[in-house]
Amino acid sequence: MPESLKSRFESCDRRTMRQNEKDALKSDILAAAEAGSAQAMYLAGRLYYEGFTVDQDYTTARKWFERAADQGEDGGCLYLGYCYYYGRNIPVDYEKAFHAFSLAAENGDHCALYKLGDMYRDGRYVKQNGKKAIDYYRQALSHVTSDSPDYPNIVSRIGHCLFLGIGCPPDLLAAMHDLNTAKEKCYALLAKGDPYAHLPLPGIKADLSAIESQLDRQFAPEAQNVQYT
Repeated sequence: MPESLKSRFESCDRRTMRQNEKDALKSDILAAAEAGSAQAMYLAGRLYYEGFTVDQDYTTARKWFERAADQGEDGGCLYLGYCYYYGRNIPVDYEKAFHAFSLAAENGDHCALYKLGDMYRDGRYVKQNGKKAIDYYRQALSHVTSDSPDYPNIVSRIGHCLFLGIGCPPDLLAAMHDLNTAKEKCYALLAKGDPYAHLPLPGIKADLSAIESQLDRQFAPEAQNVQYT
């Protein structure tokens, strides 16, 4: 499958695409998937997982992800992990999710790395371990640039750890910096029609509000003693 097909899928602005462009993208992906391209199988799964150009259907999506994963496609492993982690028309199974994420992470998939971090942070299937969690988040960050759609997901997780001292000493100002960066990136992605960019925002805003309250309690009494001249 030409690499341009994946690029077309990842770079398209879903808000402004014309119907004929959507139909052409869907047709090209499904044709390549049926012809045996593992990467196209993964993209076909994404179409059904997200309900983009087709009706959303997690069961059909999972079947495509399974076929892609069987051929060693990291994206298929990653999204198969999502299916088990979130219980997409199947029972939640953290053990299967962990193993699927681990397969994708072996090749440096940044999303799989941060999901492994989540599992260590929350103690899902594995023993809770904050140090491993933030280590996985930092590994994930090392595999992306600041313009990656997944950048705010990763940076917000590091900010959350810095806020609460998960696997590291608490650092409210560093946490605030990371969380504000993540929030700005989320809105930039929303402006481009990204289907996932809204998901981290509630947690980011809650953390920022709590941090600001703590900083106000810590510094406001001293600041009130200073007046304009």
